[in-house]
Amino acid sequence: MIDSKAIKAIINKFMSDENTRAVIICDAEGLPIQSSFRGEQIERTEEISAYITSLISRGKQTVDVLGEGRLNFVRLETDKGEVMIAPQEGLILIVLRNSSAY
Repeated sequence: MIDSKAIKAIINKFMSDENTRAVIICDAEGLPIQSSFRGEQIERTEEISAYITSLISRGKQTVDVLGEGRLNFVRLETDKGEVMIAPQEGLILIVLRNSSAY
């Protein structure tokens, strides 16, 4: 498992980009480990983590059925920007970026 200093460094790296709105790192079960959201946004962090975990689970099932190997990355384009999702062993990295980022 990655240590807390490494997790904070990952979040700080992404948050140093002006187009990044938020960064969440959660475990494979969808429990947030660390987030750039603060205070009253804790519930939002938990909600996002749960939905993304469900999406990753479905994505992995789809990749398995297609025989495409392993799911490495998911990118969702939205009206507000993009959501980048990188599932790793035991962790999921979620980055929300503004539309001006691309």
